[in-house]
Formats: sequence, structure tokens, C-alpha cells
Amino acid sequence: MKESFVLSLTTDLSPEALTEKLRAYEPWGHRFDFSNGVSTKDLVKRTPFSDTTLLKIKTIERSLPFDDVRGGNVLDIGCNSGHNSIYLASKFAMQPTGIDVSPRHIEVSNLLSEAAGIDGTYELGNAETYCREEHFDVVLHLGTLYHLANPLLSLQTTFKNLKKGGYLALETQVYDHPKDKNICYFMHMHNNDSTNYWALSTPVLKQCLQLIGFHDIQELLKVSPKILEKHMSRIILVARK
Repeated sequence: MKESFVLSLTTDLSPEALTEKLRAYEPWGHRFDFSNGVSTKDLVKRTPFSDTTLLKIKTIERSLPFDDVRGGNVLDIGCNSGHNSIYLASKFAMQPTGIDVSPRHIEVSNLLSEAAGIDGTYELGNAETYCREEHFDVVLHLGTLYHLANPLLSLQTTFKNLKKGGYLALETQVYDHPKDKNICYFMHMHNNDSTNYWALSTPVLKQCLQLIGFHDIQELLKVSPKILEKHMSRIILVARK
């Protein structure tokens, strides 16, 4: 059977009540299916629209022992719609906290969490400075690091947020020049995006994690989509405090 990457949630809301709530946040960029038959694929959709909402977290799930931290606390940095931490809450009974700089993302995360009966906390927060020292068993830092002016500060804060033995799951863009592994790419305003800042090289990223105090650093995936600049890739890592 082909693996599904769609987030499917159980809800007690009627189809009519849930549809009304979801329509307030059209267009939708990710697919969410609900037990009452409602799906965001049937609402107004953004282009592009993703049917692989859980692709990143399921890649991480194959290597990170979530069963060992079942019922623990997870911090979802740059949570977007909250889908990754909501998935961990539904499957591993984790207690999700999500932060994002977008009020719309926070509203959507809370909507999906409440619709699924999950006691999640999603709030506006800065990925560089949000800190609850030694509170979290897992920190998800997916697709956010290269949007930060101070990426190393964010990784240091992440280290503080984790309990001893806790896990970091990190996905970001990296720049690997074939002649110098220490070159990093300042990508501010790349593609006219004012939120783009740094693409560290893979060796520099791993060394920074080590210097901060992380260990057991594993590279799970590296891909180079054609839409990225030359020498640029997306990478998924996991590490432990």
C-alpha cells in the first residue's frame, strides 16, 4: 500500500460547522482530511497545493524514536498550520506548542488543533528568542532557519529549550560550494523575498551544532530541487542534546 502523507484528523464537529470554519481561511495550501468527510482539497486552494503535508515529519519519524518520548512536549518552530506537531499529538500523545510570526498561521493551527480535540498551544513567537529552558523533549525546526537573520542564535536557544537527551529535527537550505566547504551564502532578498537570509554549508551547519553542544547528528535527506540556486540543497538533520 502506498504511504499517505495527508494529515487525517478525527473531529466531533459536523461537516457544516467545520466547513464554515475552514472557509474563513481560504485559500488552503495543504490538504487536511477529517473523519466527518470534510477535506481542504474540496475548498478554495492555493497554487501550489500540497497533498504531501506530512512528508517532512514522516521522513524524520523513520529515524527519531518518538515512542521513547510519547506523551512528552514538542516545540514546533515556524509551525505554519501546525500540521507536524498536531500529527505527533494525534499519534504519540505529545503536548504541542507552536510558534510563528504569522497571525494567520497561529489562527489556523489553533483551529485545526481544536477541531481535532487536541490541547495544543500555538502563539506568536520569535524563532531566535522564544525560550522555555529544558521544557521540550523534541524541537521541530523545519523550513525556518534560512529565514532568520541570526540562525546560530536560534540554534543556541533551541538547545536551551530541550531537555537533556531531547531531540532536534532540523530542515533548512544549505549551500555547498564544491571548492570550499566553509563558504556560506547570504541569500537576503533572493527571489525578492525579504525573509531569506542565510544558507549555511552542510559542514558549517554540523560543526555549529557540535559547538553548541549537540551530538549524534544524523543527515537524513539532502535533495537539490531545480528551482534552487546552483550548489543549493534542502537538508533534513536530527541531533540530540
